[in-house]
Amino acid sequence: MKKLIKITAFFLIANILLMGCEFQPSRQNEQKIERFGSLIKVRPEFEERYIILHKHTFPGVLDRIHKSNIRNYSIFLKDGILFSYFEYIGDDYEGDMAKIGKDTVTREWWKLTDPMQEPLETRKEGEWWASMEEIFHHGEKQVLSPIAVRYAYIAQIKAGVEKELVSNFKKILQDVLKEIKQANIQNYSLYLKDERLYAYFEYIGKDFKTDIEGLTGSPEIKEWQNQINSLLEPISIDQQLVYWTDLKEVFHTD
Repeated sequence: MKKLIKITAFFLIANILLMGCEFQPSRQNEQKIERFGSLIKVRPEFEERYIILHKHTFPGVLDRIHKSNIRNYSIFLKDGILFSYFEYIGDDYEGDMAKIGKDTVTREWWKLTDPMQEPLETRKEGEWWASMEEIFHHGEKQVLSPIAVRYAYIAQIKAGVEKELVSNFKKILQDVLKEIKQANIQNYSLYLKDERLYAYFEYIGKDFKTDIEGLTGSPEIKEWQNQINSLLEPISIDQQLVYWTDLKEVFHTD
């Protein structure tokens, strides 16, 4: 039941956000930030080992990640799928990634982790982790991400509705943006890949359930919830239909 309450609370947030909001860049200490989301599978026989390994990441790997201008790097796990989110604050992404690839400690780390992973068939040529399309972002950071509580969720989209779904994010609803901020939500990003939505956001308040419930109530929002429900595939938890399920964070750099 506790898990159902948590999922339901997130569902309320997601539906409000899906009303469509203007793309706005995130800022932290006035730095330019680029966000990246990606996916890969973890082989079932290695899942537990993968989690333990990432709780004891080589210090040299973390140091190289930081030197390559990657911040707020999290990996989440659900049903054998790894969803990664990180922020890049440098001005030479390709060059910084190349430095990671040449790093001796990192290459030793990959000798351990690569056999545990299975790339998606839908990845682009040359990718190991499959890149994702960011279709929404909102919420400047009010506090540093490591201080916040980080959440990730997933929803299944019905076949053939991607364009209709994405079009919702091109609408500008300032009242919705204001409500999100009042609910203590920052750094909210939604990614699309293989008819699934992956959400990442940070909560900086003290009462998650109360803040999320505060986002609901207007007839317009309830009407929109029904519209969004028609685009998602529901699942049954505790004999109730929900549309979003949570992922477990298994790695974070900062």
